Amino acid sequence: MYFPSDMNFQYFFFDTYPGFFLQALPAALLAGMISVIWQRKRRAVSVGKAILPSLFVAYLTGLLCITLFSYLLGDFYFLLFYRHMPGGASHWFCFEYDFVPDFFKNFGIENLGNILIFLPFGLLYPFFNRRATWKRTVLAGGFTSLSIELLQPVFGRSFDVNDLILNGFGVLLSAGLFWGLKSLLRRKQC
Repeated sequence: MYFPSDMNFQYFFFDTYPGFFLQALPAALLAGMISVIWQRKRRAVSVGKAILPSLFVAYLTGLLCITLFSYLLGDFYFLLFYRHMPGGASHWFCFEYDFVPDFFKNFGIENLGNILIFLPFGLLYPFFNRRATWKRTVLAGGFTSLSIELLQPVFGRSFDVNDLILNGFGVLLSAGLFWGLKSLLRRKQC
């Protein structure tokens, strides 16, 4: 990623990873708050018990905003800030596919980002789904990654098998960490 010396707000907010994160943040927080309210009404649980499952809802909303709806969010914020639509082509239906796993040839920041973006999945999913196991967590993460990759060409992005592999690696790492720590804590309690 290139950072010009006169980095301005427009460049930062619309063309950098932190900017994409900031675009997704309001939607993720709103989804998390709605989830807390819904759980408290549905199951009559305390705010504390509703927060952990709601963190997964907020994470998943942010993940979808960044991976599928980034162009739509960018256009929305551009309209909000500048009161006109950005110039440029439509961001729909690109149908580009990359089925060659070659991430190991030139491992860069984007590859690392594909691992990092799925690390929270393995840590938060077990709080969201009470019947989660290590296997179910990994399968849910893999299914989520595959679904996103299959839908991305519809939203103007490409399907990339490298993303799928690296996302899966992120889920495996975090699910292994979660279930390993849970097992260790159980043994210490006995």
